[in-house]
Amino acid sequence: MKRVVVDHFGGPEVLRVVQEDDPRPGPGEVRVRVLAAGVSFTDAQLRAGTYIAGGPKPPFTPGYELVGIVEELGAGCSRRRMGDRIGALTVWGADAETVCVPERDVVEVPEDLDPAEVVSLLFPYMTSYQALHRTARVQPGESVLVHGAAGRVGVAALECGAQVGLHLYGTCSGRDFATVEKLGAVPIDYRNEDFVARIRRLTGGK
Repeated sequence: MKRVVVDHFGGPEVLRVVQEDDPRPGPGEVRVRVLAAGVSFTDAQLRAGTYIAGGPKPPFTPGYELVGIVEELGAGCSRRRMGDRIGALTVWGADAETVCVPERDVVEVPEDLDPAEVVSLLFPYMTSYQALHRTARVQPGESVLVHGAAGRVGVAALECGAQVGLHLYGTCSGRDFATVEKLGAVPIDYRNEDFVARIRRLTGGK
């Protein structure tokens, strides 16, 4: 199988493709044939060695997320079956033809969805869910301000927030007002408005 390797930190020129034997899954792992792997700003940070949350030391394979098909089960696996289509957040390692991932970390992906479309959803919706429900622990009726509301993670946060009945506000540029409004949020032009003062007026200072 082929995989991408970063031998040393740097720009896109440090990426190279190597060919080697397929990996074998360890206990609790499944081997996945990758159908689509995401490319994001985080991948560029990992490659450059500037990811704020840390990351692997070279050599390593980048790739934060993937959608693929389970090809082999490691010892102790019981949730997934061979042939299942799954998605996973790997943080790194997804840019390869086959990858081994912990079975506990994969989610089922319906067969009728485009893998490339699904892989673009994994990271932003995971980030939004974690921020809203595990960090902020939001409750229906509360107010939330989303910065970059028209971006990938911003859109996901607004959609997730609408599902639980939040009052939503989003900073964006003027050209993105319609997009933010369609998602149920009050848009705020961060370039021309003091968003703190505007939020205080809109929420009565709460």
